[in-house]
Amino acid sequence: MDDDDKIRRNLMLTSAVIISVAWFDVSLPDMLERLFSIRQTASTPGTVVQLSGLKVWLAAAVVLGYMSWRYRWSDEVEKAATLYSDSVVARYKILFGTDYMTKVTQWFKSGSLPGDAHPQLAVAYAQLVPHALSQQMGRGPAEVAFSGPGPASIDHGNHVMAMTATWPTPGTPGSGHVIQQPVNIYIDIKRQDAMIRKAHWFVLANSKASMSLVWPAVVACFAALIVLYKLARAIFG
Repeated sequence: MDDDDKIRRNLMLTSAVIISVAWFDVSLPDMLERLFSIRQTASTPGTVVQLSGLKVWLAAAVVLGYMSWRYRWSDEVEKAATLYSDSVVARYKILFGTDYMTKVTQWFKSGSLPGDAHPQLAVAYAQLVPHALSQQMGRGPAEVAFSGPGPASIDHGNHVMAMTATWPTPGTPGSGHVIQQPVNIYIDIKRQDAMIRKAHWFVLANSKASMSLVWPAVVACFAALIVLYKLARAIFG
C-alpha cells in the first residue's frame, strides 16, 4: 500500500480526507459508519454501536503520522530534496548574473561604489580599472562587461567572473584599450540573503521539486492541525 511510488499519493489522499471532513463539517465517525457499514449488535438486537469520536481521531492521527513519517524517509523525498537544492542554486546563479552583476558593471563603469557594497569590491575594481590607467586615459571605462560560469553554490560570498573594461578610441570604431581578466566579485550578506530568498520563493512557486517535496508537507501539516483540534475537542469538549 505504501510503496515509494505511491506514498506521496497516499499522504495527499489521507490529508485531503481529513481536510474535507473539517471543511464540509462532516462527522468522521458517522462517515466511517456509513462508508464501512460498521454496525454491531449489543445486548439488545438491532442496537447500533456508535464509534467514539476520540478513538476515530486518534486513529486518524496515527495513520497521518505514519504516512508522513513514511513519506519523509522515502526515496522520492531524497530525490526531490536534491532537485530542490539544485534548482535553488540554478536560480541564484541566474539572479547573480541578471541582478547583481548588472549592478556591479554599472558601479564599475561609473567608478562609484555604494556605501553598503562589499569592501572587497573596491579591490576588484582596482584590478579591472587601475588608477594609473584611468588617469592616463583621462576617464573611466566606457564599457564594462562580464562573463563566466557564475556561482557554483550559494554558500560563498565571492565568485570568480571574467570581466572586461573598454576605453574606445574616439572616432575610431573597434579600437581602444581593453582590459580583460578574471576578478573575484564579492557580494555583501544583505544582497546575498535577498537573492537566496528570491531563489527559494521562485523554486517554491515554479518547480517540480516543490510539488513533490513542499506541498505534500504543507497539506499534511494543515491536516495535522485539524486532527489536533478535533482531538482537543473530543477530550475537553
